Amino acid sequence: MRTMTRRCRTKSFSSALRTACVAGLTALGAVLPISPAASQELRPLTVGLPNATMVGSYCMFPAAMQLGYFVDEKIDIKTQQVPGSATVMQAVMAGRIDIGGGTPEPLLQAFSQDKDLIMIFNFIRRPTGSIAVLDESPIKSLTDFKGKKIGAQSLASGNILLTNGVLAEAGLNPKTDLTYLSVGVGAQALQAMRSGHIDALAISDQYYIQMEQMGAKLRYFFGPEQDKLFSTQFFATASTLDQRADAIKGFGRALAKGMVVARERPEACIRMMWKQFPATRAVGVADDKQLETELAILKGRMTLLVTPDQIANGWGSYNPKDVEAWNKFAVVGGILPKELTGLERFYTNRFVADYNKFSAEDVIKKTDAWKP
Repeated sequence: MRTMTRRCRTKSFSSALRTACVAGLTALGAVLPISPAASQELRPLTVGLPNATMVGSYCMFPAAMQLGYFVDEKIDIKTQQVPGSATVMQAVMAGRIDIGGGTPEPLLQAFSQDKDLIMIFNFIRRPTGSIAVLDESPIKSLTDFKGKKIGAQSLASGNILLTNGVLAEAGLNPKTDLTYLSVGVGAQALQAMRSGHIDALAISDQYYIQMEQMGAKLRYFFGPEQDKLFSTQFFATASTLDQRADAIKGFGRALAKGMVVARERPEACIRMMWKQFPATRAVGVADDKQLETELAILKGRMTLLVTPDQIANGWGSYNPKDVEAWNKFAVVGGILPKELTGLERFYTNRFVADYNKFSAEDVIKKTDAWKP
């Protein structure tokens, strides 16, 4: 155990009505304005992101939208913010979302039940979740969480399963020794901990950074092998994989280009998010102050996305050893009753070459030419 301190399509309307429709959507930050002819060529693709709101750590999506990378792939992308990985997964299986983002814990459980899902893009290659307490908390070790109340973004959050796994390794029984409460994120989650409504939080790094920017002093708890586990993945049904292969290739390539923007031009990435999703601009907060917070979140997150394995094998690629590490952890942590077999059924590197078929230099040049 280690501790540390530290988210319209236009139909056949008249020309005037179509213009009004697109202008309205642009104001909401939903899509970029495109010509009527181009819109008729685009394939709709709905992507579920496991956050209550659009945040800086996902700015690669609005960056790819602003730079036209999804349109280049003939994709009319719609992003939906869905709190909780399990909820995203259910929406994908129900056909309400084409591609979902979520943590591995509920996915592994779905794989064990032979659900029609497959991981298609390895997005966050290191764990984002951890358990945090206020610096003055009497909790000093993982065993001290017995009988405690832990707050989560929602009760469908994948971080609950991760936390259960970590604490089960420490000898606790998550079913009887812990209580989880839904407290959201941000100021309300911090207040829930400060008021004693909960003893700790189990959320993601981006939200902890926000709290630290608010002045909170936190201590963090991790499992002994937790740093070997990847986090948020993009997944789809196997039928979507077969029937919409071109759309998946295009999605992955546009996302990879957006990740280059986030890595090489983080400030531009944040400003693209603000332009694409105006609601992400905080009310009553100066731009420079919000930018400071967003950049801290993004730069911290990119250390989890850009790893030696990613550099060697490309954006979106899977290392079979990492999948096996999750398989073993899931059993030890009580996420799965037994190890899965035939792990190659649950992920694919089929489209990795397509995801990475672009020039990073061209992406940087286009980013530098972008105007807020």
